[in-house]
Amino acid sequence: MEKLQILFDSSIQSIIELHPGYENHASNVLLIKTETEEVIVRSSQMIQEPHNDFWWGCKQLFGIDPRNVFHLEIINNSLAELSSFPVPRVLRKMTIDNKEYVIVEKLNGHTIHTFLNQPSSILESLGKGLALIHQKSFNYIGNPLGTYQTSIYDFHSTLINIMQQLTERFYKNNQKILEVLPEMQLLLKRIPTPIESNFILVDMDPTQFLSNGTEITGLVDTEAYAVAPRELEFIALEYVLDKKSAEDFIRGYISVQDIPDLTYVRKPYRYLYRLLSVQGSVGIEEWLNHPTYF
Repeated sequence: MEKLQILFDSSIQSIIELHPGYENHASNVLLIKTETEEVIVRSSQMIQEPHNDFWWGCKQLFGIDPRNVFHLEIINNSLAELSSFPVPRVLRKMTIDNKEYVIVEKLNGHTIHTFLNQPSSILESLGKGLALIHQKSFNYIGNPLGTYQTSIYDFHSTLINIMQQLTERFYKNNQKILEVLPEMQLLLKRIPTPIESNFILVDMDPTQFLSNGTEITGLVDTEAYAVAPRELEFIALEYVLDKKSAEDFIRGYISVQDIPDLTYVRKPYRYLYRLLSVQGSVGIEEWLNHPTYF
């Protein structure tokens, strides 16, 4: 508590650690109440270079380093300008012992733990909000700050190389994943190249959002936002939705713009997301054969 007190002008009264509900998360998230305010304090758990499959892959592909929490100020401001649901403002930031801390506003609502069996209005508001974010397009692959950029026209050739490195680094003893790699690399050589990119949440999951029981009231976990084809976000969504919730989501999304065609990209993009363990260590056959909703 003494270390964190320097972040505040008034005395800290209570600190509650907020756990996202899944393992290998990169952030320390604290709800801190002082005599004058109640805010969220975020910092990174990482000290060394990102070295697990997800964060190593995100850094290689998109130039995202979760240790740089100061970046959240620009990311959150950019998203807040576009979306229909709130994104918390960064109120102030400070470095303590070479570690970055940001103080962000506390939004109203409760963490969503599943998108299934939710009121239709929640999924519709999710669809509309993401569609509005997707309206802004870019011609590069990288991070939202633009400090890391590669040509969008090289995206699939980059994926071929990064998939190779991911399998060699993290899956050299997983024969089933290794056996599928050549097919996925061949597909990426044959399918159309993306022509635009968007803000996307690589680790799309219900726990990144807050709700009041009727609509989305906050997008609160933005550290894994990248600039990449929006099709990737739809790939991730298929693993956290079912038929009913997907229909509700689509209704909200198409009120703003059309759903992208996933026909050509679904298989290789799904393979990439399995290599990144976006939803954990699911068997590759089960992962690739997951139901499709878009």
